[in-house]
Amino acid sequence: MSSAPHHWILTLVPHGTPDGAPGPEPVCSAVTIAVSTAVLGPGPVAWAVQTALEMTEESIARMPEFGGGPAPFATLRATVESTVLLALRGLLEDLSPRDEAITEEAAAGGAEFARRGIPLDRVLRGVRIGHARLHQALAAAIATLPEPDRRTESRRVSDLLFAYADAHASLVAEEYLAERAHWKAGREAERRRVVERLLTGKDVPAGAASTTLGYELARHHQAFVVVADDRHRAATGLQRYVEDLGRALAADGWLAVPAVPGQVSAWAGWRAEPAPDRTDRARQLPQPPGIRVAAGPVAYGPKGMRRSHLGAREGARVAAQHSDPTFRWCDYAQVRALSLATADREQARWYAEDILGSLLADDERTRELRETLRVYLDCERSPRAAAEQLHIARNTVTYRVHKAEELLGHPIGDPMELRLALEIARTLEQDPKPGP
Repeated sequence: MSSAPHHWILTLVPHGTPDGAPGPEPVCSAVTIAVSTAVLGPGPVAWAVQTALEMTEESIARMPEFGGGPAPFATLRATVESTVLLALRGLLEDLSPRDEAITEEAAAGGAEFARRGIPLDRVLRGVRIGHARLHQALAAAIATLPEPDRRTESRRVSDLLFAYADAHASLVAEEYLAERAHWKAGREAERRRVVERLLTGKDVPAGAASTTLGYELARHHQAFVVVADDRHRAATGLQRYVEDLGRALAADGWLAVPAVPGQVSAWAGWRAEPAPDRTDRARQLPQPPGIRVAAGPVAYGPKGMRRSHLGAREGARVAAQHSDPTFRWCDYAQVRALSLATADREQARWYAEDILGSLLADDERTRELRETLRVYLDCERSPRAAAEQLHIARNTVTYRVHKAEELLGHPIGDPMELRLALEIARTLEQDPKPGP
């Protein structure tokens, strides 16, 4: 250890992960991960990814304004993850912070916090909380070193981390203030403020708001939330698809507002109530790989604009929990019951446990029985139709339904509650755990 006192950093590995089991996937860009892996190796990078996820969850628990859904969570997590990786590289090479003390992801995060209106003092408090949590995690690793390395490394890491935290806070503040000035100066800032007031249910003068937005509020609206699987995807490509979507809907007006990286909120507007086949026309538009679309219900006026957006947002939430390709385009009408049922995840699981009992067991065989029973009920209890949809024999459907009934402890009976419980179970199976 004496010849290379800093090399304990290269031995860091995620904690609490079974041998061979993967840890959480990184959210930084592929370039950031590749550069860090070349310097640190896969173990310390995996440690940094896990530690950054825990730091992100703690920051949002202590400061909820950084949350607000999967996309803001991912933005903060990328900011923290890239900063932890940079700090590890600096500690390994004993480098004092320079101009690169802020990463590209952290700079983008600082700008995003400014656009979301999070006060600068809260942003800087988040930086302090994060660095304190990182120091705690590193101190636990240093505690395993023999003396005198333990004492030397503890002092060195504390001094360097303090310098990195100070430089990081200064550079984040610079990015924040520059973006805030730009944001306030532009017309886009005013448009976003109007949209935010509308979406929070505040009264907005319709005439003035329509002028600011360049979009008439006194009409029928349908909202869309368009999300890229890769949040680092170029905004221009996402915006281009959104514009094509507006043309495909043959709307009288169209409004698109970037929400967070990798996501756009949009509205189509019609003076008269739109034809029922409007969504069918939009679905025929070639949907680029890696893009998901959620559509809200049609509703009228400023309140309808908010109502439709909330529906689209819920559709996006439910669809994100399904790997089924049919959910790449999700209309709120197809998931509204499931949206209501899973709004409180804990209550939803209790409901599924009460209805399904042993049929909720988390093993491959039981999941197979649940899926067969769900499709069987969707097919109006037709074994033949269910077999065709599942690509299995009709007798297999009958056998699995019988086994599912044995686990339920009773015949199917009225399927309404059972169908809802099966849909809840299917959704919760794929529910990504983190993130508020």
